[in-house]
Amino acid sequence: MVNIIEKIPVHIGLFGHIDSGKTAIAAVLSEFISTAGIDAHPQSKERGITIDLGFTSFILGDYLITLVDGPGHSDLIKISASSVEIIDCALLVIDITKGPQVQTGEHLIMIESLNIQNIIVVLNKIDLFKGNIGKEIEKIRKFFDSTSFGANIPIYAVSAKLKTGFEELKEGILHKIQSLEIERNTEGNLIIPIDHHFSIKGRGSVVTGTILNGRIAINQILHILPIDTSGRVKSIQIFHNNVQNAEAGDRVGINFKGIDLKSVYRGCYATNNKQAFDYANILDLEIKKNKLFKHETRFGTQVHVTIGMVTSVGYVFPYYKLNQKRVQIDVIEGKSNFNAFLWLNEKVLVNKVKNLMLISRLDLPPTTLRILGAATILNVLKDPPTLYKFKIKKGIITNPQHSQGIICSGLANSLEGAKKIIGRALETPYTKVISPFGTKGAVIVGVKDNISKIEKGDFVVLKDLRSFKLNPKKYLKGQS
Repeated sequence: MVNIIEKIPVHIGLFGHIDSGKTAIAAVLSEFISTAGIDAHPQSKERGITIDLGFTSFILGDYLITLVDGPGHSDLIKISASSVEIIDCALLVIDITKGPQVQTGEHLIMIESLNIQNIIVVLNKIDLFKGNIGKEIEKIRKFFDSTSFGANIPIYAVSAKLKTGFEELKEGILHKIQSLEIERNTEGNLIIPIDHHFSIKGRGSVVTGTILNGRIAINQILHILPIDTSGRVKSIQIFHNNVQNAEAGDRVGINFKGIDLKSVYRGCYATNNKQAFDYANILDLEIKKNKLFKHETRFGTQVHVTIGMVTSVGYVFPYYKLNQKRVQIDVIEGKSNFNAFLWLNEKVLVNKVKNLMLISRLDLPPTTLRILGAATILNVLKDPPTLYKFKIKKGIITNPQHSQGIICSGLANSLEGAKKIIGRALETPYTKVISPFGTKGAVIVGVKDNISKIEKGDFVVLKDLRSFKLNPKKYLKGQS
């Protein structure tokens, strides 16, 4: 009998449009069924679609391959997104009779945004395909040539129904994972994102997850965050095999003593160090926008944010730095990277070490690509940040040829107001406010030397930079 404990763990995510056959492919490949594997969820059986994360595995050479099967349905993309944190490689399944579809592209963007650089394409349902498979593969290569993965991506054609093409697929998977440089950090803090939890009669509370960092051992005391409860590890299993300890890369089931499962949910973490996490709802981000996302991101745009295995609703407030001041902006199509504050409706747990997140617009129709991009956390804030915005004032040239200079009215309403804006910069072709003129708010303005003609009635624009505290009441419903 094969000892799976001695094998090297590798985690492969299954992605693709609904009905492309991801779960059927997992069923052909898999030898061991774990939590919610092969659509074990009752609603999956009832509806005939994957609605939850499923975990199965098989042995391939020196490796224990865990398949992480997520939903392809557009309404459930946040569940698929939650799996990306734990995978090393991706299988992107395409129905060869239909070619790439909307969620094919959406899943591809999600994978790309979160730095999953290794994927294998599987063309399923060749038993139903009437065309030339070789020519179809070339079409798929042209499709991928426009992506960061390139045209030379590995592609395999299979029939999950007839179980054909899978030996070649397995060889391709083995070749791919042998080329991966997977780094597992077995030292430091233990970090396990919890993906399922349940009770077993006679044994008690069980949680399952993939160890991202550190080691776990029987009798160790672990904390469950953010619910802030603790328990002792009674037993550990790796795909139904009892073990004394496990480490980063292993998928484990943990039998706890002292844990109340009623408060546990997907997105909690098991850890030996509470200080490995922040718990916050205001974050300073650097956002890498996907080039295919076509919508403008306005100041205060609602977004869905996937951090680890939790997707939350929040609002983004883009800004740029001007002399160390953060000035609000709207992000138009075409801009790739930008900074923004993120204000979530509720506090979330943030891994201090691995803090990449996915930002989506799930309020948009599923017929459009809804992945805005990915973001890295620059800072976690406890209090609302200070930003700046420009208030625009327009004045009018009333006398361009006065002996004292070019006279402008409308930028101030009184002599005191005019004094306050002395030295303020003006939009080109003007330079700055030089001095007051008279007692009714008129001012003398400077102009660039190369401007030969200024006429009465020309506009003068003053941008006044003003500070403000980001206010959640304007954007977050139900918050005080």
